[in-house]
Amino acid sequence: MTTIDVGEVKDVLKVERVGVHSHIVGLGLSNTLEAMSVAEGMVGQLPARRAAGLVVKMVKEGRIAGRSVLITGDAGSGKTAIAMAMARALGSDTPFESITASEIFSLEFSKTEALLQSLRKAIGVRIKEETEV
Repeated sequence: MTTIDVGEVKDVLKVERVGVHSHIVGLGLSNTLEAMSVAEGMVGQLPARRAAGLVVKMVKEGRIAGRSVLITGDAGSGKTAIAMAMARALGSDTPFESITASEIFSLEFSKTEALLQSLRKAIGVRIKEETEV
């Protein structure tokens, strides 16, 4: 009978998590806000990227002072990729936090609290609730 050294197995189990959209650096738009087919980590979705570019331009010019953008669409349509590209196009100080529906529904506390925690994390707010003594 052979024995397995636990040290060997420990090295194999080491897993490093890498973000799915870590390669995205922008929306991949030209100076005239036309979406390039492949640019800045983005591929396809030309009309959606152009629309996102218009929102980014309006925010940069101060025409809209949005606090958030709601993007909807079917699963796998690229919503997260476009949202991350918008945040990166706005600058490194733009908060971005991604959360999936499966993460929300698998939690043991209220769904509203899960969303609030995600929003707080995105904008770096920590709220300490005072308890009466």
